[in-house]
Amino acid sequence: MPLPKTESVNLTSLWGGSLPFTAADGLPVLMYHKVADYPQGAPVKSHYVAPALFRTHLSFLWRNDYRAVDGTGVLGCTQGEVPAVGRPLAITFDDGYDCLYHEAFPVLQEFGFPAIVFVVSGRIGGVNDWELHHTMVFESMLTRPHIVEMARAGIEIGSHGMAHEHLLRLSDGKLRAALRDSKAALEDLTGRRVTALSYPFGEHDERVRAAAAEAGYTSGYSTQRGVNRAGTDPFLLKRINVRRYAYLPLFSRKLRLAYLMSPSPLRP
Repeated sequence: MPLPKTESVNLTSLWGGSLPFTAADGLPVLMYHKVADYPQGAPVKSHYVAPALFRTHLSFLWRNDYRAVDGTGVLGCTQGEVPAVGRPLAITFDDGYDCLYHEAFPVLQEFGFPAIVFVVSGRIGGVNDWELHHTMVFESMLTRPHIVEMARAGIEIGSHGMAHEHLLRLSDGKLRAALRDSKAALEDLTGRRVTALSYPFGEHDERVRAAAAEAGYTSGYSTQRGVNRAGTDPFLLKRINVRRYAYLPLFSRKLRLAYLMSPSPLRP
């Protein structure tokens, strides 16, 4: 099988030439929303990454020896374990838009990259009605057959709540129910354990994180920037938000800066 066509950009200076990766370097987690062209009338441009640009991102990562890992690999890095790949990173998608099946999924398969898709379980096969306050264009969410197919192909399915609710505003009982019911619905659909949670709107506090652990999740993904190293709280995982204008120079720069934003310094 021929290797995918790639873009060549050298990032070896991050680790001083050919020094091998260690858990101290940190593991970046990319956060995407939509892999699609920006539709006419949609007011929020930043969530759209054009399919051609998404392919460029993966080409760039491949050529620079980045290899994607799943949620288990992310957690392992927080425990000081080094995934047996080149430079590990994880690729995540919030919300679960149907464009991921048509545009992102085939490219991920081409490169052999796993990913984590955080699904709003109460909106499967529906639309993004939680964006009613600022959108004029509703968009389709992943369907049940698409989610099952992706899960069987190695895409990890995580939870993004039942209705993309503000978890901080829920009572204790409603919070527990939202986290528990979303997890159960996705597990029933895929036949696989759901252990990863992405906090809707990036909102969380100690109460939310404790409820997530109680519901059976083992990790919580935030919107805080940086990379994840040994000792990172598994319910405070950091990510790099990839937006519409992340052309290759900016994409490379955001990736570099993420390492510098974490508490531990880079190796000389």
